[in-house]
Amino acid sequence: MRKTRLALFAMLCTSAIWAQQDVQFTQFANNKIFYNPGVIGSGDAICLSAAHRSQWVGFENAPTTQNFSANVPLDIIGGGLSVNFTNDMIGFFQDITAGVGYGYQASLAGGTLGLGVRVDFRNKNVTSGVWAPPQTMNDPSLVQLGATSMATDLSFGTYYQRDNWYAGLSSTRLLETKDILTANGGSGNAQIRGQRHYYLMGGYDIDLQNGFVLQPAMMVKTDLVTTQFDLNAAATYNNQIWGGVTYRVYDALSVMAGYQITKDLRATYSYDLTTSSLRNSSSGSHEIMMSYCFTIEIPPKEKGSYRNPIFL
Repeated sequence: MRKTRLALFAMLCTSAIWAQQDVQFTQFANNKIFYNPGVIGSGDAICLSAAHRSQWVGFENAPTTQNFSANVPLDIIGGGLSVNFTNDMIGFFQDITAGVGYGYQASLAGGTLGLGVRVDFRNKNVTSGVWAPPQTMNDPSLVQLGATSMATDLSFGTYYQRDNWYAGLSSTRLLETKDILTANGGSGNAQIRGQRHYYLMGGYDIDLQNGFVLQPAMMVKTDLVTTQFDLNAAATYNNQIWGGVTYRVYDALSVMAGYQITKDLRATYSYDLTTSSLRNSSSGSHEIMMSYCFTIEIPPKEKGSYRNPIFL
């Protein structure tokens, strides 16, 4: 989905670049709010999530990603608020994105429909490193090491859920803003244009009795140039032990496992076995995620009058 060659190509030219740019997570079913702002405000608990992904282990400068998100349902505003922070390293590029979002949740046909929007503030940085032969370092067409660029973009999503199934459609990088990085000579700029992405997701819970619940899910990701399909089959036992497999068409086969450590804290892990031509150079991808969900209960105000007699 994201190729390490793209980063090198971006730094060696002063032209606009288009490609799939969003971060990839195998555990999309555990991190739906990252892809779909319509999830914001859903559920009845405040959920904090943190994830780390090391992709294509074995490649030099292979992608690594850290993500933190918070989903805070607030009945007083008819939905909820969210914050999202992502640090993505790919090649010699570092993308740091901070986002704040609002989601509106409404009852519809026995379920809940969520409509959400997120504003993303993205900083792109060309990190220092030996990425060009010494004799070409003074080439005025090369992007300057340490060059940075700021851009603002929007994401929008719809999300519908009932007791045992959900579906969502969302889009990121709606404004398709550009990151403009100055070349060494100052006479030209490298323009990296944001490409609009679309996500279709869905899942279903099937009660198999005796504590087992089968949870098939899928996601389609596209920028209308390339498209990826993720097919997932997972299951839980007694709402405590979780495991499954994911197949990313033409890319990877993944195994996943997780455990509900406490009532509020959950840890999950996945390993991607590369099935594309990269398998000869990559030992796979690792992803770990922690989720902490809790509620804050405010006791109702008791009716009646209160007296505080003072005796002198």
